[in-house]
Parts: sequence; C-alpha cells; structure tokens
Amino acid sequence: MKPTLSKAAFFFAKPGKSEELGERLLALVEPTRQEEGCLRYHILKSSDDPDHWFIYEDWRSEADFNGHMDQPYIREFMGLVGDLCRDEVEICTYVQASSSYNQPNLN
Repeated sequence: MKPTLSKAAFFFAKPGKSEELGERLLALVEPTRQEEGCLRYHILKSSDDPDHWFIYEDWRSEADFNGHMDQPYIREFMGLVGDLCRDEVEICTYVQASSSYNQPNLN
C-alpha cells in the first residue's frame, strides 16, 4: 500500500484575530473533505495558546494536495492570511515512520 501523505499547517493569529481565523479555518473543513484524494482533514486549536491553530490533513498523493491548494476557496483563504496571521503559514509534509495499527474511525 502506498504511504499516506500527511500535511501539517501552522497558523498564529494576530492579536484579536483568533476568532475570525478559527471561523475561516472551520469553513474549509466540509468542502475539503469532499475533495478527491482527501483522507483526513482536521482543524485544531491550541489549549496552551488561543492564537495558535493547526490543520492536520492526510492526502492520497502530492498531486491531490496540490489540487486542493488550487481550489478557489483555498486561494481565497490564503489571500486573507496576511490580515489574520502574524507570521506566514508554515506547511510541513510528513510520511508515516511507525508501523500501522487498527485505530478507531475518528471522523
């Protein structure tokens, strides 16, 4: 089986912008989960820093992720990042290093 491509994106809201950032991130969930190749897509908010948000996503392939980044709603969101975030978005790519296990369906 081909390994899943995992992506992590980190967002740090500007002061007073965390709520708006969170709303806009959460609005990405449903359309993204409908995309071809999307295996998992979750938005997380730090319990240590209310201005720190994180997207955890799994994709079937790099091509599927690239197609996601080219969606109009993603391009629109990325155009707002400069107004909402104090830093540029950091997007990291990961591949599974540990063995697989039977985990419960978390979706």
